[in-house]
Amino acid sequence: MRVTDLTLGVLTLLGGIAIFISAMGFKAIPGQDYGAGTMPRAIALVTVLTGVFLIVKAVMAGERLPGLRLAEWTGNTAALARMAAVLLLILAYILLSPVLGFLTTAVAVMLLAMLVLRVRLVIAVPVALVAALAIQQSFGKLLLVPLPRSPFLPFLW
Repeated sequence: MRVTDLTLGVLTLLGGIAIFISAMGFKAIPGQDYGAGTMPRAIALVTVLTGVFLIVKAVMAGERLPGLRLAEWTGNTAALARMAAVLLLILAYILLSPVLGFLTTAVAVMLLAMLVLRVRLVIAVPVALVAALAIQQSFGKLLLVPLPRSPFLPFLW
């Protein structure tokens, strides 16, 4: 799939406007020059400028209408089924991780996703285990973001 620069510019511009509108509701912090909305507004400004840049560049290159060109694999039913399976696995992670915990759910979802995408079992199992542990340690130890704990692994890492 290829999105034209004009389409990408319009989407980026609209995204920047949406970020700015949502940041307008953030309240100022009393006694400080910068409030909670400062960073989102700065990001919105950069996003809007990027969108305008892409639109101007596309128009100067001769694009007149936003467009979307689908890749060849989108005509393959098996590829579409694999893509749908991966999306369902992501949905399953969202629904099951609060119940089963991050590690259990992440290992299962990554393993199944790799098998659906035709990765060999010998490679998929260690990659799913190492990736889930690396993500859990990164969020839990480095970023101090708690992930759902597993009832099967109740001890702290």
